[in-house]
Amino acid sequence: MKFVGRSTVCLVHGSDLSVPSGATDRVIAFVNGLVNADYDVHLVVPKPKTTLPDDVDGVYVHTINSMERGVINQITRATELSLKAKKIVNNTNALLQIEHSTLAGFASVLGCSDFILDMHDLCYTDPLYLNLPFSRYVQRCIYKIERRAVENASKIIVVSGPMKKFIIDEWGVPDDRVEVIPSGFFASKIRDSISQSLVAPNVISRVGSLFVHLDVDAIIALARSLQETDVKILLVGGGVAEDELKGKVKKQNLENVVIRGWVPHDEALRIMQGSLLTFESIRDTMTTRLASPIKILNYAALGKPIVLSDVSELGMIFKENDAALVSDPSNIEQFVENVHHLLDNTNLRNRLGNNALNLVHGYNWEKQGEKLAKTLDDMN
Repeated sequence: MKFVGRSTVCLVHGSDLSVPSGATDRVIAFVNGLVNADYDVHLVVPKPKTTLPDDVDGVYVHTINSMERGVINQITRATELSLKAKKIVNNTNALLQIEHSTLAGFASVLGCSDFILDMHDLCYTDPLYLNLPFSRYVQRCIYKIERRAVENASKIIVVSGPMKKFIIDEWGVPDDRVEVIPSGFFASKIRDSISQSLVAPNVISRVGSLFVHLDVDAIIALARSLQETDVKILLVGGGVAEDELKGKVKKQNLENVVIRGWVPHDEALRIMQGSLLTFESIRDTMTTRLASPIKILNYAALGKPIVLSDVSELGMIFKENDAALVSDPSNIEQFVENVHHLLDNTNLRNRLGNNALNLVHGYNWEKQGEKLAKTLDDMN
């Protein structure tokens, strides 16, 4: 569908923009890309817990009173966000862009259609919903909501080639309705952080949400293997896996694991830059196979050596380009061995870090924002 003459975009997002996350980065990158392309941008989000980031200057921000509380008030938030966005679209003749398929599905029930769907991940397979009452019914409902979102979208943006293939195969979406815009990193913020950090010889880090896909057992196995060394594992971030992780660390009396919680974005970058190596360990799920992990790009943009337990398309690209040591999530022993291999080999660390840095030049968020603006221009 053509959106003739529209130079206004209303972008609606269901999460708290004051909390650092990959989704927050993506939304900020997209609104800035649209502003730089001379679009008037309205952003509809839940009331933030703290202050909104400076990056949304120049954007008309509209908030709803419902603060994000995860699954607990998801339906309420989705309803309020959708109704506010619908009103803005009607008043301004804006093109509607909805972040996340579940929010878009709810919005379509409330009469929204012909929108741009930015599909960060696949929700109905998410283990987050497995522990809810009547989980099988809940997952079936989420599947229908996501499918409804896809069917009512005039354009679907996805984060990876495998996600595009899934949508085409599972829901019969024509190829030309799906655009791949992967995750990215903020090049300007990376540049500012590089000169401010010294590498600590005994710190390895993981920076990012302790989400439901985190392989806690792999981290515990790694910590146990490092007990006879002076190497510390520094985990920055919080999330649903935090209690499980803290419980296992305490039970096994692992004093070499430090859980920092959330820190400001600049500090997170300095921690990554100051680490001897960086890592990610995730479970093999449908969601993680289709993902585009942002933390890997931040690691690479800082030129850090990386160890991955990952099955995403991005992880495979890093493996093929000798830019990380990558193992299958089912093989925790190999993940641990890869960390030790990097710790013991300075030349390998340097080679992987340099290859990673060279690999990610085309993935910065500024370029991804430009891709979104071009996609919208082509629809006008």
